[in-house]
Amino acid sequence: MSLQQDLESRSGNQCELCTGTDNLSIYEVKPTSTVGGSGVDGSLLACETCTTQIENADEMDANHWRCLNDSMWSEYRAVKVVAWRMLTKVYF
Repeated sequence: MSLQQDLESRSGNQCELCTGTDNLSIYEVKPTSTVGGSGVDGSLLACETCTTQIENADEMDANHWRCLNDSMWSEYRAVKVVAWRMLTKVYF
């Protein structure tokens, strides 16, 4: 299976941060050496809204990130890392 298919299977075809289902794509969590390397362990499936806000702090909508209450408890390291990073951007 491809990385996209692996992530879709793992996430149930939902954004692993907010559970959105539109415009999903692979988001590679940097630096991959500390998150789990490239591939399934160092990536997550994210919607366009989450990806845009992760990459552009100017477009941050704090209300969108209420979803982190659930995603921060993910069993996957890449999801936990991004959830923590976004929590620190939104709330600190």
